Parts: sequence; structure tokens; C-alpha cells
Amino acid sequence: MTEMKSPLPPGTLVEFDIGQGLAVGRATIIAAEYDDGWLYQLDDVAGDHADDHRNADGQLWVCDFEVRPRA
Repeated sequence: MTEMKSPLPPGTLVEFDIGQGLAVGRATIIAAEYDDGWLYQLDDVAGDHADDHRNADGQLWVCDFEVRPRA
């Protein structure tokens, strides 16, 4: 199996927008996984309503289309 390299590696500073405005903010990518598209785990989150989107372990994962690198 070929290992895929994430387009946005851990340490990348990003802006996120979950659900077209349900939660927006800035964060740092700390992990990436591929599952029919890239998923990114975010840390150092600053923004609106992100806590509502955390999993049972308190982690915030977003899809690739919900993040963009900060300029």
C-alpha cells in the first residue's frame, strides 16, 4: 500500500469554516488522515462555536474542504 502525503502537514496554521458558518476560526493542524478525503485534527483553536463539533474524546476533526492555510 502506498503512503499518501497530506496536502496540509501537521503544524500548518489554518482557518476553518465548519458547515458554512456554523463554526469559524483559526487553528493548527496536529494530525491528518485519509478516508475518502483528507481529515485534519485541529488544536489551539480560536473561534466561534468549535466546541460543539468536538468528538467524545474532545478532538476537533474537519474535512479538507473546511480548512484553508492562513496567509
